[in-house]
Amino acid sequence: MIEWATIEEWVRTWLDVINYTFDNAINALTISPFDSSITVIDTAMTAVEGVALVLVSMFFAIQLCNDAMLLKIQSYEQVFKLFFKFILAKVIVQNARGIMDILFNGFNYIADTLGETNYGFLSSFNTDAIIAQPADAGFLNLNYLMKYLEAMPTFLILMGACWVINLILIGRLFEIIVYTVISPIPLATFAGEGWHDSAKAFIKSYAAVCLQGLVVIVMFYAFSQVAELLGGTDSMGITITALALALGVAKSGQWARQAVGA
Repeated sequence: MIEWATIEEWVRTWLDVINYTFDNAINALTISPFDSSITVIDTAMTAVEGVALVLVSMFFAIQLCNDAMLLKIQSYEQVFKLFFKFILAKVIVQNARGIMDILFNGFNYIADTLGETNYGFLSSFNTDAIIAQPADAGFLNLNYLMKYLEAMPTFLILMGACWVINLILIGRLFEIIVYTVISPIPLATFAGEGWHDSAKAFIKSYAAVCLQGLVVIVMFYAFSQVAELLGGTDSMGITITALALALGVAKSGQWARQAVGA
């Protein structure tokens, strides 16, 4: 016969595994793509920066020729303004990595703090919050086993959501690395007349990728409060909330882009 203490031990094991999987995902937030051990950024950006500086020079030459042919340059102030714009674009391109680092750390700070001060988004739940002991044990304590089987969909959904968040945050890390490597080229468009929107769109997209991690973490830490409001200790309320959480994680990228207007 299966005793209720055994059922509680199984449930506690599920909660620990889910929390551990979630904690591994949170640890992905602490990995900075600007870490010195990730040498691919420095190597690739050296080549990309050269291309970006060529673009800046081309934008400068095109605008200088265009303004000269249209007789727009009629004073030293206009020449100074053109050169200042060229120098500013050159400085931005050469410091693209630092600019991306500032944006990343700004968006990642809150999520990183949550990961350091909390362990597991189910840490506030006891076993009785997930599964309640039946009043009648039934024949050979089969009611205990049935109660455990009823809670299995909740565990599987939560575990699936944790795997999704792992994939999202690891994929987000690769995406940030790629964005950082190519950043000098879109930032070079600041030097081109009428090309500013390309640089602005790139910065918005980069900010959305950084914000996505925070969106996911906030949803997971709000899970226990939302589950309590919708059903409390009732397993159906937790199951529905867990399913909504899994769907929310899948749409976190879209929400982050909408938030920054990307």
